[in-house]
This record gives sequence, structure tokens and C-alpha cells, in this order.
Amino acid sequence: MLQRNSAILTYGFAALAAAAAFAQTPPAAAPAAPAPAAATAAPAVPAGPAPRLVAAEPIHDAGTVSKGQKVSVDFVIENQGQADLEISDVRPSCGCTVASFDKKIAPGARGKVHAELDTIDFQGPIAKTITVLSNDPTNPRLTLTIKAKIEPHIAVTPGYARYIYVQTLDPGTVSQSLWAIDYADFQVLEVSSPYKFITATFHEAKGEELKSEGTGRQWRIDMTILPDAAVGPLREFLVVKTNHPKQPELRIPISGFVRPLMHLTPQVADFGKVEKMTEPREIELSLVNFGEDAITISGVDSDVAGLSATVTATEAGRRFQVKVKLDPSAPKGELKTTLRIKTSAAKMPVLELPVKGAVS
Repeated sequence: MLQRNSAILTYGFAALAAAAAFAQTPPAAAPAAPAPAAATAAPAVPAGPAPRLVAAEPIHDAGTVSKGQKVSVDFVIENQGQADLEISDVRPSCGCTVASFDKKIAPGARGKVHAELDTIDFQGPIAKTITVLSNDPTNPRLTLTIKAKIEPHIAVTPGYARYIYVQTLDPGTVSQSLWAIDYADFQVLEVSSPYKFITATFHEAKGEELKSEGTGRQWRIDMTILPDAAVGPLREFLVVKTNHPKQPELRIPISGFVRPLMHLTPQVADFGKVEKMTEPREIELSLVNFGEDAITISGVDSDVAGLSATVTATEAGRRFQVKVKLDPSAPKGELKTTLRIKTSAAKMPVLELPVKGAVS
């Protein structure tokens, strides 16, 4: 798996006169007996008729389920009280979806909460909960549970793709091996990437690509991240379509982070509103090089009189301090320009730093 350019962070007291001090100190008076604790107040009993929230079967065990199969459940909700039961919200946990629920149930009547569990991202024994919120004064929250044992029909190794990638560097590839556990003529039909900058191709595995633990026809998926990858976190899924009758689709999680080759913090030098300036104003920024090679900074270009910047290395080739200075000689009016930091990086010879403010 690609791991590129990862950025990774007694007590003592003197006691020389203790005995003498103790001898001169009169004995402490015995502590007063604590006052008797007040009786704990009993829970308030609602005045008049009240609803009572009860689930006929709060736990539904779906048994063994094929991975990718959707489990639908109708939980029966009873109102065993003497007033209308009002359900204000139903909150499912990860993987569950609540399709519908009865918002009002009369005394002695029954309603339902219809829920669905998508098993495509789970494996093995699971238990997913659904929280029902109501106007029952003594039991306003009720937990419903869907249990199942998710049985995969397709083996995937490694089963995930994690990238710590820096923009503009060489593309990085993570490969997946797939085979069916119980279907000899297994085929991958299609793969869909959630990102434009991560390509995915597939072919039937041959020779050294075959896994010794695999069975039947084996397949290989190559997932490649490209130099134009967008900066930010990765947290989506590659979708794989197959011909398996029990598992026609599987998802491979994509995680990690894409960093820029160089990064400024903050990303903008903002002087704000500058009034009656008599002394220079300065803003300090931090510049980090995430690339493989160390860099040098040869200078900073500015096209605004009275605006300049200096760069000092704090960690040779890797980290720099950037000081942007605005002199009283700067022209009055809106300040909106870009400083150009000149670097030795072949793939980013100029790093642009936006500058803004207003001088009066």
C-alpha cells in the first residue's frame, strides 16, 4: 500500500522540624457528625393519563445474511398508556435507514417503525441500534436492535486502499485481489471510482498475480492516484460489480489524505483595515515542504510598493518562516495582490501567497 511522504509529534517537601511542629499543635477537635441526608425525592408521577412506549420485540435477529443484502424490519410499537403516544424522532445508527414510522399511536393501539439495514459494508456478527424518542414521561427513549451475521461470498485482499499522497508526485497504485468463496465462474464486470483523480482498472489475474489462498477464477483491480489529486481527506468507496448471484456488488473503502507539495499557514496574509500607519506591520506565516526533496527559497517578488516578504529556514529544506511586511509607504486604498515565492522545486518553482487588506 502506498505510504508516500507521510507527514507525521516529583514532588518533594522538607520535613526538618516536623516533630516539633506536631508537638506544639493542639489536638484537633473531633469532627461534627454529618447532618442526616435528605430523603431522595421520588420520580415525579405525571398527573393524569399518560402514554407508555413499549416495543413488542425490541431485538430482531436476521440470522445469517449474504453480504450486500438489505434487511427490512417492521418493529411493532405499542402504546400501553392512557394518552396518545407521540413519536418525535427515530435515529438510526451507522448502516441503518429508517424508512418510515407512525408519529401518533392511540391508547391501546399499535404502530410500527420500518427500518432497513444495508449489509454491504459489514462482515461477521453485527448489532445496529435505532433510538425512538417519544412523549412517554417515564420512558421517553426506546432502543431497537437489528442483529445479523454477515456472510461474504467474495474474498478481497487487502480489502482497502489507503493513500498518504502529495500532489504532483509520481502516481501511486494500490492493487486488490478478488475471488469467490463459493462460485467457480466468478467475474468482475465493472469498477467505478468515486474520484476523478483515482483511476481503477481490472483484469483476470495470471501467473504471479494469483494468490495461493484464492479459489476459482481470480481477479485483480489496480487503483491509481494521479498527480492532480485534490487536496483533502479521502473517504469514499470503489464500487465493484460482479456476476456472483449472491453478491453482485461489493465496495472497497478508500481512505487517507492528499497534501499539497507546499503549504502555507495561514494561506492568506490578511492585514485587515490599517489606519494611520506610522510603523511597519508584519504577518508571520509558516511554509512546509511535503515533497520528497529538500528545497531552497531564492526570493519573493512583489508588485506593490511598500509590501515585501522575507523567508527564513527553520528546518533546512523542509520548514520556513515567512514574514510579510507592509510599510507606511504602501499606497492607500484596497490591498489585493499576490506575492510570488520562488523555490527550487522543479514541480512548483513559484508558490503564490495572496495578500489583502485596506490601507487608509
